Amino acid sequence: MKTITDKITTPFFALSLLTIAMGIIPLNDALIKLMSGDVPLGQIVAIRAVVTLGLLGIFSHSLRSMLVLPARVFWLFFARGMCLVLAMVLFFVSLGSLPLASVIAIFFVSPLIITVLSVPFLGEKIGLHRLTAVTSGMLGVLFIIQPGGLEFQIETLFVVGAAFSYAVFQIWTRRLRTVGNLTGMVAVQHVCYLAVGLIFTAVNFIWPIDYSGNPTVDFLLRSPTLMSYTHIFYVVICSFSVLLLSFASSNAYRSVEASLIAPFEYVAIPLGVVWGILIWNEWPDKMALVGIVLILAGGLYTLYRENIKSVDLVTSTPMPATAAIAQSQDCMDDAESVRPSKSQKLKSD
Repeated sequence: MKTITDKITTPFFALSLLTIAMGIIPLNDALIKLMSGDVPLGQIVAIRAVVTLGLLGIFSHSLRSMLVLPARVFWLFFARGMCLVLAMVLFFVSLGSLPLASVIAIFFVSPLIITVLSVPFLGEKIGLHRLTAVTSGMLGVLFIIQPGGLEFQIETLFVVGAAFSYAVFQIWTRRLRTVGNLTGMVAVQHVCYLAVGLIFTAVNFIWPIDYSGNPTVDFLLRSPTLMSYTHIFYVVICSFSVLLLSFASSNAYRSVEASLIAPFEYVAIPLGVVWGILIWNEWPDKMALVGIVLILAGGLYTLYRENIKSVDLVTSTPMPATAAIAQSQDCMDDAESVRPSKSQKLKSD
């Protein structure tokens, strides 16, 4: 009988949970964009981290798991977490100047970077089916971004930098899949958020820039402010959404090949468009709709392929999919070797 741990680390469950989390996380982005005109980024991040760590302390043993980590493992997890924090800072500061849908779409060059980096750094192999799914998702991104239709803004480079930092973060997650434990890894990740949030808040107290004429600079460097009940409510929602993504993403990258996960992260793009419609009444054009279809097609096709193969990619020590397939084939060969041949059956009859 499979344990709960075995079930949550099966590819189907891990990818399904990641898809749900990626569908919810654009709400976090939308709410932070709503707050960007009033509350500095550092203050939002610090308060969100406090709420998230509080939830971890109440509802899980994550903090205890973090405290018992060996020093070397803690600092490995901390360095990994700082890659995510860098990606988060670059991503969110760009929200002050760019439309939500554009930021999310540009950011999702990261799955392509992950797929490319997984070959030299993880030794993974990208087959035709997986490459087709990732290509479908990337084409969808291009349809939504519509290169050449958007005037160049320096903030777009911040988003590309965020995508690269996020890719390194997830490659590191995969490399550390047999080190420490998932709950401790997630807790350290939010300690990183808290540390950076407090540093930015301290800088905002000492050297505030309340109005520079640039929304990105103002969002990053304005002085801390007393938050309204609405802002606090937004931060609580953000805390729950980012906590779900932390578990779902870390679990997926520890359980499944990095290149396989890429198409499922694209689901955040169409959901980002949905939140844009609901909050700012931003409706996608025909090109964006084509992109959404391509993105969803890539993810659903990969999910279908993994489900029909029925290959368990995860053991107590996760291994590459190619090894799992080979192991499955070996079992079939062994079964074939002990099965009586047709001539043997006739002789026995």
